[in-house]
Amino acid sequence: MISINKILSRRVALTLATAGLVFGSTLFVQPVKAADADLKMAFFASPKHPVWSVLMNPWGKKLNAGNVGLKIAGFPGGQIGGKPPGAFKRVVNGIADIEFHIPGYTSTLFPRSLVMEIPLQYGNSVEATKAMWRIYNKHIAPDYKRVKLIGLWGTDVPVIMTNKVVRTPADLKGLKLRTPSRNQAAIIKAFGAIPVAMPMPQTYGALEKGVVDGAIVGISVVKSFKLAEVVKNYIVDLPMGFSPQIVAMNHKAFNKLSPQQKAIIEKNSGLEFSLIGARSYDNSRKQGIATITKRPDTSITKLTAAEKKLWVAKLQGVVKTWVKGFDKQGLPYTQMVSDYLKK
Repeated sequence: MISINKILSRRVALTLATAGLVFGSTLFVQPVKAADADLKMAFFASPKHPVWSVLMNPWGKKLNAGNVGLKIAGFPGGQIGGKPPGAFKRVVNGIADIEFHIPGYTSTLFPRSLVMEIPLQYGNSVEATKAMWRIYNKHIAPDYKRVKLIGLWGTDVPVIMTNKVVRTPADLKGLKLRTPSRNQAAIIKAFGAIPVAMPMPQTYGALEKGVVDGAIVGISVVKSFKLAEVVKNYIVDLPMGFSPQIVAMNHKAFNKLSPQQKAIIEKNSGLEFSLIGARSYDNSRKQGIATITKRPDTSITKLTAAEKKLWVAKLQGVVKTWVKGFDKQGLPYTQMVSDYLKK
């Protein structure tokens, strides 16, 4: 397949994809029989994004080559249509058979999964992802009653990126920061900043135009979404939580498959599939830090021990309020957090 990104600029490609004008969408071209399954797998971002190029596309190719009559057609770049926050609904309704989704975009649907966002926890995505799967059956599974979950993993550790030098939480007062979820919005408010809910593909333009002053997000986005072009200052060593990501499949689409087809999907789903995504993000974090270190127009703020203590104190307050609030809603969050953080 010839990537449209080699022909069109990044912005034009995104515009066309959003408008549904990108053609040649089938990524796995091979002869198929009439009885073969035909599953549509969608992704809202560019086919160059690691979630597609490292995780979803190879997964589809592997299943297509499994000699069980599966044909998975790939539609990256928003070709299925609709906005990123609607991805989970598209899977539930069968508009896409398989799709990537960020639970934080629809926080109320995934209260258990968002335990992964809690601050003061694991230092990398691999460990956090293992912890999520360790408690999945006990705590997380009810979030996914309406779909067949293929994978669940965390992004790289979020960093604070702003267009002014920030050293303490007080320096964030009044700044507008992009957020993907309700829970991260609570963190931003605790820092004295103003949360602005926004899908990642819109963040570049919002930063460029001054609609937002920064974001709290994994530093991998300085490469995958080119944010290093529009944001200049970074704090990279705070004990933040993770943003969970999932790949889900429509229940009806899964149930109509043959036993052999179901078996190959089961074999290639779950923890091992998820760890591919987690390792990719941990690797992208290293690349992201290298990117901003090398650029002459970006800088990493080195916090003193006293300054870091101020951030940690704010995060401790967030955790306490967060857990108490979910417990009041009838969710066993105190136990969930304990189980999640148990090494």
